[in-house]
Amino acid sequence: MIEKIRKAFENYQQEMLDDLASLIAIDSSGEEPSGEGMPFGEGPAKALDCFLKIARRMGFETDNVDNYAGVVSYGDGKETVGVLAHLDVVPAGKGWTTDPFEMVIRDGNMYGRGVIDDKGPAVAALYGLRIIRDLGIPLKRGLQLIVGTNEENGSKCMEYYVAHRQPPTLGFTPDASYPLIHGEKGSFWAKMFFDKEELPILTMEAGEVFNAVPAECTVILDGSVDIDVLQASADKGFSEGYPVTVQKTPEGNICMVVKGKAAHGSMPYLGVNAIVSSAMILCDALGEKAGKLLHFVRDVIGRDPYGKTAGVYFKDDNGELTLNLGLLRFENGEGWLGIDIRFPVTGTGAYAAGLFHAMADKYGARVQIPTPSEPHFVPEDSELVTTLLQVYRDVTGEQNAGSMTIGGGTYARHVGKKIVAFGPEFGDTDYHMHNADEFYPLEEYIKHCVICTMGMLRLAE
Repeated sequence: MIEKIRKAFENYQQEMLDDLASLIAIDSSGEEPSGEGMPFGEGPAKALDCFLKIARRMGFETDNVDNYAGVVSYGDGKETVGVLAHLDVVPAGKGWTTDPFEMVIRDGNMYGRGVIDDKGPAVAALYGLRIIRDLGIPLKRGLQLIVGTNEENGSKCMEYYVAHRQPPTLGFTPDASYPLIHGEKGSFWAKMFFDKEELPILTMEAGEVFNAVPAECTVILDGSVDIDVLQASADKGFSEGYPVTVQKTPEGNICMVVKGKAAHGSMPYLGVNAIVSSAMILCDALGEKAGKLLHFVRDVIGRDPYGKTAGVYFKDDNGELTLNLGLLRFENGEGWLGIDIRFPVTGTGAYAAGLFHAMADKYGARVQIPTPSEPHFVPEDSELVTTLLQVYRDVTGEQNAGSMTIGGGTYARHVGKKIVAFGPEFGDTDYHMHNADEFYPLEEYIKHCVICTMGMLRLAE
């Protein structure tokens, strides 16, 4: 059966890549409503419409859940197997060597925003559904491909879906790593506000989302700052080898742009945070005139991705807390920080948020924390985990492959207790997710297609 499915994907490959390219061409990074029926903006709504049209072209029954999510269904049964993918993406950002919204295949790799996170896996699951139908295999459980439009900004799409439709009995989301993720840390996004100060910093801005390490920070300082002193601080290596430019503006101010390395917010240790680099430079150059916010960034957050210096760290046998400083906005003497916290599966949102509030109080900051997302955990001996792990072993030949827990949050936690994350990443490859030049090797993509389809089939048979 594995070889039959592999052969079917090879036969469909060009058509599948063309469909994926049509989705990549849509910038679906919007979040704000932009008209009636577009809860997360025009881009996500367009991507959902495009995807469901592709499914209907194949002859599948579809359901548009008010542009929050879409469902493609096949087969009958009181129980259903769900595959959960998302069509929204993080903003393209800077530094691409190709157009982020034009899928390019170069040296055996697919490039484009969403090729691996998560439009590529969504298309793979749709073609997997088509192949299962083509093969005419009897199923005991129905199959549903559920695609959302707000995963990168809080998964409000899945909250809406669960409130308006019956969730699947069990299933998986191809939006993490192989071999299998049976546990996900809890998380929350916090905003920290600092009191207004009279500083020589006019504006400062970095980051586009909470859940990514910012790769650039731009600072505008007034003309009272000694540009030579600032340049000397910039030359001291605080940016970990990434470029820093300092120059006069036509208005007589100073513009400093600090580069870093982007990474996913669940793994901040893989990036170099441009906000932290900027704070180190400015505190060195300005001293007390850099203000409380930047001294907090330098001295309390610093290069520590685990929150140990801040006093919010804890761990369990499955993992440890991580802290990512994803956003900074400063203007007119007032600023705030956007921080992404991921905490261990045995912790609770109340406990983790309590640590954060206590830390903020200690440093005189005000905090906004939405309701935390609680951890998600599926036992390793469950039917779901054992079946999918065996699929992975059968397709790859890796007989010792086991499950794990991660800091990333997926749709699994929003839909039910019998959902896990399964693929699409292999090994320790940096696919540049949430970064410039996001890519997915075509050979790995086809392998994922086979694993995903076999997983759907085994759970539904």
